[in-house]
Amino acid sequence: MFTKYKHFIFTENPDELVKFYTDYLGWNIVGKLEYEQDYGYALEIAPGGMQVWLAQHSEVNGKNEDPFRQMLNLYTDHVEELYIRVKDHPDVTIIEKPFHMSAMNPEETERWACTILDPDGNSLQFMGKLRPED
Repeated sequence: MFTKYKHFIFTENPDELVKFYTDYLGWNIVGKLEYEQDYGYALEIAPGGMQVWLAQHSEVNGKNEDPFRQMLNLYTDHVEELYIRVKDHPDVTIIEKPFHMSAMNPEETERWACTILDPDGNSLQFMGKLRPED
């Protein structure tokens, strides 16, 4: 069966998009992909080697025209902090401010969520505790 998982986000300009993920979300560059026509960055998003690749692809141009086809769901112990970090970024679209998941599932008592579009129009959802002390 499957033994590993990596997620790729393809973009026209990895150098610009990587700034958002490192500066605003605090992800760390842990590798670089270099092919003759395409290149990108491996970003560690959580301890233990959980990675997302941001990579140029010759068939990708401009922003994502269908951002809701897939969503990267990122679990955190501080949804509010991530929302505060990204909410004023000029190229981020806020889809949902932090909301309590009980609005969608009455049995969910501790989980919060916040949904955004990154500067390329890709969907990200932060999910978990609103604050660490909650």
